[in-house]
Amino acid sequence: MSVPAGEVILPTVETLTPEQLRGAACVWCATALQPGIDDVDLGARAATWTRPAWFPRACRGCAHVHNPREAS
Repeated sequence: MSVPAGEVILPTVETLTPEQLRGAACVWCATALQPGIDDVDLGARAATWTRPAWFPRACRGCAHVHNPREAS
């Protein structure tokens, strides 16, 4: 499952672990994920002049809480 980029407010990049940045852990609770199996893809974020690309993903529980579309 995926969510269009920009639909949810994500934690700041500086607060995330390397696992969270590469999509191997939930961006909110840091639970380990199996991408494509038990995660919600929050949309890749492109690299900028100040930071590399990152790939936010969430566990289904956090995605439900943080995404208004999931709550309905």
